[in-house]
Amino acid sequence: MLGRVRCWKPLGYALWAAALSAACVAHDTAADRAAVSALVQERAQLALEPPRAAATSPSPASRGGGDAPRGADLDSEVQRLAAQPLTLDGALRIALLNNRQLRAELLGLGVARGQLVQASVFPNLDFDVEVLFSKDPTAERQWALGAGFDLTQLILRGGRRSAAEAELSTARLEAAGATLDLAYQVRLGYYDVQAAAQELELLRTARQAFAASSEAALALHAAGNLTDLDLSNEQSAEQGAELDLEQAEADAVDVRERLNILLGLFGRDTGWRVEGPLPQPAANLGELEHLESRAIRASLELAATRSTLEAAARRVGLASTEGWLPQLHLAARAEHDGQYWAVGPALSGSLPLFDRQQGSVIAQQAELDQLRERYTAAAVTIRAATRAARAKALASEQRARRYREQLLPLREQVLAQTLLEYNAMQVGVFQLLAARRQQIEAQRAYVGTLREYWRARATLEQLLAGRLAGTLAQATETAAASSPRAREQEH
Repeated sequence: MLGRVRCWKPLGYALWAAALSAACVAHDTAADRAAVSALVQERAQLALEPPRAAATSPSPASRGGGDAPRGADLDSEVQRLAAQPLTLDGALRIALLNNRQLRAELLGLGVARGQLVQASVFPNLDFDVEVLFSKDPTAERQWALGAGFDLTQLILRGGRRSAAEAELSTARLEAAGATLDLAYQVRLGYYDVQAAAQELELLRTARQAFAASSEAALALHAAGNLTDLDLSNEQSAEQGAELDLEQAEADAVDVRERLNILLGLFGRDTGWRVEGPLPQPAANLGELEHLESRAIRASLELAATRSTLEAAARRVGLASTEGWLPQLHLAARAEHDGQYWAVGPALSGSLPLFDRQQGSVIAQQAELDQLRERYTAAAVTIRAATRAARAKALASEQRARRYREQLLPLREQVLAQTLLEYNAMQVGVFQLLAARRQQIEAQRAYVGTLREYWRARATLEQLLAGRLAGTLAQATETAAASSPRAREQEH
């Protein structure tokens, strides 16, 4: 055996170098998390915390709701942010710290990292030992020793490692995309909560106006100065206002709980309140130029598809190489005939006469062609989504300006003039209350327009940060549900 080692020093050196190269691949995901954090910071100025294990912390189910003690998994930063008036930045911070779906997504980087480590390992060393006993009592026992490895797997190792590296790059991009998706959903949820709170306050004021109108109608009807039809109309309007308020209260709870899910909060930590109403529209979006090209350059979907394309192309090459490469097993053998050792190389394998990985090559090539088409389709969708988001933000910004500068001041003037005429006994109480209700409805429509603007703005910023996922459909659905015209049709 010592003679075999001495004769095959080059083979031993090669094995040792390959083992060292495999060991150089990092086994933890610290570098992957750092790459994801850098991507998120660069594109959206968000500080991403590394995922932390929560196995030792009580779960929401085990804590039993709001009366249970605060768990250790909610750190002091989350508790501090949840205890004070919640800003948008604070909500984003809580979500990045505390959302368990995001933690799971980041921990999933270990899957791609593990596949890279596995693709980098050196094939195991095979060995065999034989002992032959001769029936001739004078003959010595014969020994045969062998050790080798799968040479084909060693040849293919570099290509597999390159494909795994491309897949790890894709996993990093997808994790960064999931982070941006969470931030986008938090922004939308925060705007929804702000709008719901404002609308709820307006509906409470409207209910008071309808109640006052109904009371006045009841008094006039009792005095014989109002018909049954007019009384019924006023009372039905009051009931409609009550139903609208109840629906708004239910909607406010719904949007609040949806934001709680994104923030990962439960129990007493859900007692937060948002800071202030929806702000006025920001700077004029019309000054932004080259949005489509910026969205294309920034797109994480396209970058991930490019990485996947690279991995698929390498797998096509691997499948083709496996098809023509014989299955080779390189070994060193040593035999002892009782007196002397005989040492030499051994090569065994199989020739690819029938199975040349034809099916795998076809499948891998088809997947590669699919990815190319999907890349083009994604680019078309990104351009369309960017144009749609910009147009929606511009339109809602213009409507909000008209509400703020024209309609709302006019409604205030109408109410003020109606009040003057009421004091002069030129109009009745119903006209005064009707003017107040119209003012409230205009304010509700303005709040809806603000909400639409900020959601469209968030969509546009998400696209420019490099993330398409869900933006176009959600923005379209939101615009249809929150437009003032849709509200008028409902009422």
